[in-house]
Amino acid sequence: MHHSHPFRILKPFAIAVLPALISQLCWAETVSDSKDPLEHIRITASSELGADVGLKMPTKITELPQSITIIDNQRLDVQNLVTLDDVMLYSPGITVQPGTSLRTAYYSRGFSIDSMSFDGITTSGWNEAINTEDMAIYQRVELLRGASGLLQGTGNPSGTINLVRKRPTENLLAEAKLTIGSWNTYRGEADVSGSLNENNNIKGRFIAIKDNRDYFYEQASRDKSLLYATTEWNVSEQTVIALTTKYQDTSDDGISMGLPRYSDGRALNVSRSTNAGAGWGERNWQNYQHFLEVKHVFNDSWQGKVSVSRIDGDSDLIYASFFGAVNEATSKSMMFMQGAYDFDNQETDFDAYVTGSYDVLEVEQNIVVGANYWDAESGQTSYSLAGVSGNLDINTYDPSDVSTPTSKNWTGEQITSTRQYGGYFANRSLLTSGLTLIVGARASWWDTDVQRRSEVGGPTVPTGQYELDSEVTPYGGIVYDINDNISFYSSYTSIFKPQNYVDAAGDVLNPMTGSNKELGLKGSFYQGKLYGAISGFKITQKDRAQVDPNAPCSGGSDCVYIANGIVESQGFDVDVSGQLDDNLQLQAGYTWLDTEYVQDRNASGTSSNLEGTAYSSFTPHHLFKLWLHYRPDLFTHKFSIGAGMNSQSEYYVDSGTIRMTQGGYTTFNADAQWEISPTTQLALNVKNLFDKHYLSRIGAIGWNNWYGEPLNVQLSLRVKL
Repeated sequence: MHHSHPFRILKPFAIAVLPALISQLCWAETVSDSKDPLEHIRITASSELGADVGLKMPTKITELPQSITIIDNQRLDVQNLVTLDDVMLYSPGITVQPGTSLRTAYYSRGFSIDSMSFDGITTSGWNEAINTEDMAIYQRVELLRGASGLLQGTGNPSGTINLVRKRPTENLLAEAKLTIGSWNTYRGEADVSGSLNENNNIKGRFIAIKDNRDYFYEQASRDKSLLYATTEWNVSEQTVIALTTKYQDTSDDGISMGLPRYSDGRALNVSRSTNAGAGWGERNWQNYQHFLEVKHVFNDSWQGKVSVSRIDGDSDLIYASFFGAVNEATSKSMMFMQGAYDFDNQETDFDAYVTGSYDVLEVEQNIVVGANYWDAESGQTSYSLAGVSGNLDINTYDPSDVSTPTSKNWTGEQITSTRQYGGYFANRSLLTSGLTLIVGARASWWDTDVQRRSEVGGPTVPTGQYELDSEVTPYGGIVYDINDNISFYSSYTSIFKPQNYVDAAGDVLNPMTGSNKELGLKGSFYQGKLYGAISGFKITQKDRAQVDPNAPCSGGSDCVYIANGIVESQGFDVDVSGQLDDNLQLQAGYTWLDTEYVQDRNASGTSSNLEGTAYSSFTPHHLFKLWLHYRPDLFTHKFSIGAGMNSQSEYYVDSGTIRMTQGGYTTFNADAQWEISPTTQLALNVKNLFDKHYLSRIGAIGWNNWYGEPLNVQLSLRVKL
């Protein structure tokens, strides 16, 4: 696979940004006016922040009738959350499941999160050629739970993640961070930011990251490099133009498809360090992301933003891994699952909106009107491998003993082009001094085209086309201020998801529709320093494809379908974050969840074995996450400590008549920070403090079972110039 040089795009930025920033360093006496390096450990209450995952209006999240959590930069630093996987693991209401070929899935309210945005720009979702995001370049993570179709268009009624990038600073910022830790972890970060001219109307920021580490399972490692550059130009007091580019290159060696299980469904009696993959297996990722943003303030009441992004990514994967149930008597699995793939993805995203306020009959109104668009093309080339063999005894298996492939043979190519565009609006009416009504809607157009090439250099053949026109997504909510601190809210949000099945007439089925009905209380306390919310919800996803009972089939490609299936999830969330007093911060979340196949029919039209059972059995009924951070006065605020826990009830996965279960478990974490000098800080982070053994994912009997990370420790040194 061709890899272009990482400085191809970043070079102009480096030439423009770095010399100016270096010149600032030469005369700067201090990076910050703060005399306390630990002062940054202040967890901002979410009630004081707006969020692009809400309505794109300049409102606090206490004024939005949806469940929103914000993980800010301070918490990312203190807990040393360096990847999006780390952030989601400690986010309220989210279940994290590792998966095959290093792809992690996030679940909210029983459904997988399949939508993501960057600075509010909607994207197509999870891109196979892009690896998990590194948090060093992001200021905060915004997480919305529940249907988010107003801004996202298509997807599951689970929620969405918005990553907010770090911006250039006017005052000089220069710092470096070095981290060492368990499993040969070595990570370096450098961050330089400041004004690039005397007028301070052009600012720049440059971040570089190098990260090398082993995985906790044997003969597997990661090598990651990342470069990030951004500039902002204040053209006038009303207009700001920002240009950003990011390059990331990641190589993973010794990748696995997870562990198999014994034939009766029990977990293997092997060490957590067991790697069922081949030592020569690898996955390489390389991607560029470019962003252009223009903000304009028209007057005191109206403002707008136009954003464009481009994502170019490629990835290659080659692997061999155990596949098949292990015979306990012989300790042997059935075979090696093996293959190779090349991925090549391009995507263009666009978003534009205006928001402002006006009056109707002396009633104050806030409105947002916008449109967004994304166009994604993904190519996947498949290969078969020959000559792969090795020891299939899991007790004596060594990844390095698996023979390397003698040949890699092209087997096919698939190119998928998908596009979505639409317009949206939401209007917020302040009906009385304490009652707000919000109504909105979106109209979406969506189409996809799938082409298949079965011969090298041969023509492509269409294998699937599908389009939707004017799909309407409604939105509604009310917020009532009970008093100065507490508000009641209720909302109805929705989303749709296309499905590629045809009915007896040969027409593609209507999309699945998901709705989220929610009500709750939100509160802001201690002058906005503490935020709390409790919400009850019910999600219904209907029109799921089912085999048409009036058209008998063999169960294969001759089947036709009806849109008849229904699944539901219901439960409640509790979310608290902010400061309890000047020295104590916390973030806590509890979720109770129940899911069900409400209507699921088999080919005869009668209820299937799934009907009435859990739709998402691998998401626990009870999920609790807590993190506390304390700065005692005893050491004049030069020392701080933190502790947290993740606790969940049991979950299970059924395979035929076999039920595979992971019992409930709790893991604990701890951290400490010490101010060595006004410019130097030392931090210690310990995860899975008591080395709890558990499976973070149950896949199938033959593969895709993953242990959670054992006890691990990281020590970081941060220096500000």
